[in-house]
Amino acid sequence: MSKLLKYVLTGIVVLGFALNPVVLHAAETEELRNACTQAEFDAKKDVNGTLWLAIGFFGSIFGVGAAYLFEPTPPPSRIMGKSSEYVATYTDCYKVAGKSVQTKSALRGCVVSGVLIVVWDIFWLLI
Repeated sequence: MSKLLKYVLTGIVVLGFALNPVVLHAAETEELRNACTQAEFDAKKDVNGTLWLAIGFFGSIFGVGAAYLFEPTPPPSRIMGKSSEYVATYTDCYKVAGKSVQTKSALRGCVVSGVLIVVWDIFWLLI
């Protein structure tokens, strides 16, 4: 084999080792992005918006506060056997998306309750 061919092959091997972390990092980043997207979808599906609407309706501002303070947790079966980075990303995104659904639903219930109280008061003032 000629010297030039040896240098070219050596360069390709070295370049392969040098670029391997870049390729692995790109794949890992894509996996984490997919984990966050999946967590948001699962949280929107799992969180009971009707329950939080009722809590906001009957609990008024305290129901909204409870929705904001309570963080839903994902079922352990969804994150079993995954890497620690995947679990951390999935859990964080799940909590943020779940809390958003809870708070929005409770706020809607609180607003509906407030509007009904105002309408009721106006009704009784006019009678």
